[in-house]
Amino acid sequence: MTSTLSYIATIILALSVFYFGNFVATEGKDERGQQILGKASIWTYVLVTVGFVSTIIMEATADLSVEELIDVLTIMYGLLAFVHSLLIYSFKKQF
Repeated sequence: MTSTLSYIATIILALSVFYFGNFVATEGKDERGQQILGKASIWTYVLVTVGFVSTIIMEATADLSVEELIDVLTIMYGLLAFVHSLLIYSFKKQF
């Protein structure tokens, strides 16, 4: 099950990175784009910290194999990239 979610998260990660790169190349250089990237990055930093703590707690409470841990990290990173792109999209609508 986690392996399937890991593959889905990898696809989401690729699409999110493409959206982020496209935004940086087209709109990220002006002042408005810098504000959007700054706000999205602040929220993403908070989520990275929450994800790190969650991973530590998960590893301490559950006996995960290396493959399961890699799947969990892939899913978390895919979700993180998706949320970052979603924040950019929503801040783009606000500003």
